[in-house]
Amino acid sequence: MLLTWGCRTLLDAAELLGIDDELAPRWRDVPARRAPYPTDANGLMIGADIPFAKSHRHYSHLLAVYPLYELTGSTPDERALIERSLAHWVGFEGALQGYTFTGAASMSALLGKGEDALTYLGELMSRFVQPNTMYKESGPVIETPLSAAQSLHDMICQSWGGMIRVFPALPAAWADLTVHKFRTQGAFLLSAVRKSGVTRWVRLVSEAGAPCVVRHGIAGPVEVRDGRGRPLRWSAAGEGTVRIALRKGDSALITARGDRPDLTIAPVQPNEEAPRWGLPAERPVRPEQARGPRASSRCAGAVGVFRWVL
Repeated sequence: MLLTWGCRTLLDAAELLGIDDELAPRWRDVPARRAPYPTDANGLMIGADIPFAKSHRHYSHLLAVYPLYELTGSTPDERALIERSLAHWVGFEGALQGYTFTGAASMSALLGKGEDALTYLGELMSRFVQPNTMYKESGPVIETPLSAAQSLHDMICQSWGGMIRVFPALPAAWADLTVHKFRTQGAFLLSAVRKSGVTRWVRLVSEAGAPCVVRHGIAGPVEVRDGRGRPLRWSAAGEGTVRIALRKGDSALITARGDRPDLTIAPVQPNEEAPRWGLPAERPVRPEQARGPRASSRCAGAVGVFRWVL
């Protein structure tokens, strides 16, 4: 899977840079002649004669799905293969860790299953994240919290295969959502607002002049305007998808036709109060408990540090 991705990435890079590399024929030959990924009734296998038959936290046998996006569910059979492989892998309890559920969340996001992605992240939080917001296995590890952040990103925005996908896998509970200057592949800065379950507008700023294809998620006819509100030329690139020619530094605003939404960027209101993390709530200190200015200062300083970290 990594070899296939590597060869295709080398070819893409050579084309982008205008390089006629002498090794390009070899890079084309390897993916064309390699054996198909081995599968059985449970989905993708570890190797041609090695099924996935016991619990393991990592998804090395699923790299073609995520993060390489070599298998994306573009056909019914491929989608069924991904769903079967994912369910089989996560279904083995015993050696699962937090990293399992972040990977499962991102794969679910690839398939557009926002509810499943949120459920998997909930498993991470309830089963593995500690009361101080930290994560550990045999000791403290950071890759799982970072991958959890990426899983959130994958639910909100995906950019692979030459297309930017805005809000591709949101659960129903995320009816209001705002992103601002979210960097995508192709050196675009994405800003977008969703209110009451409806995407109101999408703005893209090009930092390199790369081809811009965006699945905006706005229902019905749309219009595209530049930074001064003037109409921009665009073409349809599939259902809910547009292709826009943007030069370096140009921007495009996509809205429903005739709509002029508020373009203010502001935080959204949380759905509900979240469980308290970290230190207990502060309690009033009775006069007889005070031990002088120095001790009080040390205590307040410690609380301040913990607040800043959390």
